[in-house]
Amino acid sequence: MTLIWKTEEEQVEELNRRIKDWKQEESKDGYVLAAEGTFEYRKVRYLIRVLRYFNHTNKFCSIGSQRISDKHAVVEYPDETKPIVQLVEGVEGVYDFLYHDTLHPYNDNQTTEEQIEECHRLAKSDIDDLLGGNIAKQLDLMIGRLQEIKSKINTLENKNGKINKNKAWGNL
Repeated sequence: MTLIWKTEEEQVEELNRRIKDWKQEESKDGYVLAAEGTFEYRKVRYLIRVLRYFNHTNKFCSIGSQRISDKHAVVEYPDETKPIVQLVEGVEGVYDFLYHDTLHPYNDNQTTEEQIEECHRLAKSDIDDLLGGNIAKQLDLMIGRLQEIKSKINTLENKNGKINKNKAWGNL
């Protein structure tokens, strides 16, 4: 699994098309896809994309005066990983699972290669957290809490006979 890079010619063609097709209500800057690839770590797939910043005046250029590259990298997830992402979205303390970018001030002095490596590190950290780290612990706590609720409902049913579970929630 590797990044597949678009040629400079393909990137320029995309840039020129975007400028040509520009509409008044749209921004005069944006990103062109420079590279993308799907990777797998511990049997969980993730995407890395490299995006190249442009504006109508300067064409491809750095997004900020301090940034050394006109590119930045992002971590996202493919459709096949979406069920996992949806599972962890509701877990307390979990934000942006397999969704990161390198558009932060501390990334300004990183080369594109360093940004790509950071994205791999971020994706692997998310997956490690899921498969034995903080996310796994939070899921275990949630499961334990649900088992407690189920036990209390069973206790109420045994004590009072079959009950309407919708009314029982107020007694927990």
